[in-house]
Amino acid sequence: MPKIEVEHRGILNEKKFKELNRFFRKKGKFLGKKDRFSIIYFVSKKKVKKVEELKNVPIDLRLRITNKKTELCLKYGKWSGKDARKEFLFSVNSSRFDEMVEFLKILGFYRGVLNATKTYVYKYRGIEFALVEVPNWGYYFEAEMMVNKNDIKKANEKIVKECEKLGLKVLDDKEFCKLLDDLNNRKGYRFDFKKQKFSDIKKRFIDYF
Repeated sequence: MPKIEVEHRGILNEKKFKELNRFFRKKGKFLGKKDRFSIIYFVSKKKVKKVEELKNVPIDLRLRITNKKTELCLKYGKWSGKDARKEFLFSVNSSRFDEMVEFLKILGFYRGVLNATKTYVYKYRGIEFALVEVPNWGYYFEAEMMVNKNDIKKANEKIVKECEKLGLKVLDDKEFCKLLDDLNNRKGYRFDFKKQKFSDIKKRFIDYF
């Protein structure tokens, strides 16, 4: 039975990003750096202009490669600036990444957005904090805990409390949608594999492979 991922997010500026990295290095446990490229699919039959149109779609499907290791990730449940969703992860041989893209296209998943990030992950007071840099865009954070269904409320309260102590503002639903739209609407980051070849896109992000 998959655990529930309870996650909150917020915007960082460069100064706060560097400050938190120094703080967590001293006071928390460094879990590692993640260089990640993600294909995030829009699970919708119509063309999506804003993420708000996906508000009632509980399926979040993405194919990603992190530090040269590939996995298919599916999160299920209501999403927002803070959410609690079931998470399923399946390892994929990285040499078959392109084949998985074609496989998902045949199943009907061919539209969405691309994302490339550099993330520093720490454990602090029982919470996993991810400090995310999006090259040529900016910074944000994710604070998450993996819990059982009965502990969702307690986890939400703990994350909010610790974020407040660190001077971090958690995004509400409207702010989170704006963040996603800003990321999704960058020129060249939307895809349609019925009109594009993944092999052409891959060349732009070859360092992640």
